Amino acid sequence: MADLSLDAWDSLLEIVSNFQAAVGRSRAVLVSTTSSRGAAKSIVQQYFRQTRPYLTGIQFPADQLSGLDAEMQSLLRLSNGKNRKQSYLGLLKRTRRHLQNIEAAREVRLGEASVVLSATNPARLSSVEGRILNTLNQLIPSAAASYQQAILDLASSDRLSFRGTANELREALREVLDHLAPDSEVRAAAGFKLETGQNKPTQKQKVRYILRARDLARTAISAPEDAVTRVEESTATLTRSIYQRSSLSAHVATARQEVLQMKMYIDSVLAELLEIHK
Repeated sequence: MADLSLDAWDSLLEIVSNFQAAVGRSRAVLVSTTSSRGAAKSIVQQYFRQTRPYLTGIQFPADQLSGLDAEMQSLLRLSNGKNRKQSYLGLLKRTRRHLQNIEAAREVRLGEASVVLSATNPARLSSVEGRILNTLNQLIPSAAASYQQAILDLASSDRLSFRGTANELREALREVLDHLAPDSEVRAAAGFKLETGQNKPTQKQKVRYILRARDLARTAISAPEDAVTRVEESTATLTRSIYQRSSLSAHVATARQEVLQMKMYIDSVLAELLEIHK
């Protein structure tokens, strides 16, 4: 399970800095210990498994990452054998230069996203919304985009339909659950059984898996599980309302309220899963 205490970007900066300092302090000519070589491999794994997907998620083009990609591949090759300390230090110096360049571009991209949200949505984000959006931007940018779009839709005064808004909210929740609780891991958990009529774990089962892994009490798990059930019920209610109302104005007003209710449940689940209150 992902450690949400550090985001995909900051955690890479930290482990690169720590490794560079450790190599610099060493008096050995070669970087040869299992622990040191393992630390180098951890950097490569962090980059390709977490940080690079995050950067591509906020629309970094491949050519802007190619230099860092190459340095990470070189670091992996070094870590597979006993190589000179100076080779590591030279590579890490180049890596830090790439990271500094990407950091500047990253801040610009995040700033542009904030400007778009402020310009399009005159209503300020609540504290919970802001922390959810910030965490999603760091962890799953595509989910952040869906969540942000739903906020913009609900703040709009001229929308004629909220079906897309509901879909954006459900998609944000689905992506978070799939990220924190992949189907394969949930299936492998002790005592897991598919629910009747299902061929994969349900969202409720994924919530239970995530929170049990944090050793939460059963009573603490029940509230997020119930909220997921409410989201499913809200979806059914919204779908029925599309066909039951002949008045467009009545439909739009009621649909907005139904999606707002759905969002309230989704916010409560996301706040728990992303641990934003800690």
